[in-house]
Amino acid sequence: MREKLSTDQLGRLQETAVRAAQAAAVPIQAYFGGQHVEVQQKGDGSPVTLADQEAEALIRGQLLSNSVLGPLDILGEEEGLQGAGTRWRWIVDPIDGTRSFIHGIPLFGTIIALLDTEENQPVVGVIHLPMLGQTYAAARGLGATCQGTRMDVSGSCSLTDAIIGVGDIAQFASANRLSDYERLQSLSGYVRGYTDCFGHGLVISGALGAMLDPALNPWDILATQVLVEEANGTILLSPSSVPGKVDALFGNSNVVEQLARELKFS
Repeated sequence: MREKLSTDQLGRLQETAVRAAQAAAVPIQAYFGGQHVEVQQKGDGSPVTLADQEAEALIRGQLLSNSVLGPLDILGEEEGLQGAGTRWRWIVDPIDGTRSFIHGIPLFGTIIALLDTEENQPVVGVIHLPMLGQTYAAARGLGATCQGTRMDVSGSCSLTDAIIGVGDIAQFASANRLSDYERLQSLSGYVRGYTDCFGHGLVISGALGAMLDPALNPWDILATQVLVEEANGTILLSPSSVPGKVDALFGNSNVVEQLARELKFS
């Protein structure tokens, strides 16, 4: 039988991720709103700033020095994979929503997940919104919380009552899901663009009934997967037409089921 992490270990690993994500808020907040934020373009065309790079370096140092299981592999959006090939791998996005950050919009966040590479399942998930002072945290079997308050999205909810979140239309275009975007508009009069991990947090808190977010990298979705499932919600992941990425539909189970059926999401 493959070894599993104990409840105590999971709790301590969750706290390690929370501390690392919150520590990264210091350089992020220092750069936010600056008049001359230097922006570079990565190979995929997405932007990166010194804030991204400094925040990831700080997170890596925190995770390596405080890990309950000893030094673990770390895969970060900015610096790639580091480590010797351990079973448990930290997945890091220092600023999810760099475009928002650059434009002075405070709806971005830091994401940290812990992935079991043997089972290909995330076991810890943290989203910290540094400008809003909110931290979503979850670990398998321990539930999901925001600022210590338990999150539960299992209440009665229907598509007609819910607000549905969507990612950027550019993501729908790249994933060949523009028809899904248009279909959503016909299904609901309350489809709103709350992008990146800010939108994910709204789902986890129950403010949004569900979210359709295509063309996501592992660091965009693994923490959300743990958080949604531990908040008693449902998440559906489908290989994206963009290589190496996934399309995600998640939220209240009833709403997700209705949307999956209407959109033929698979």
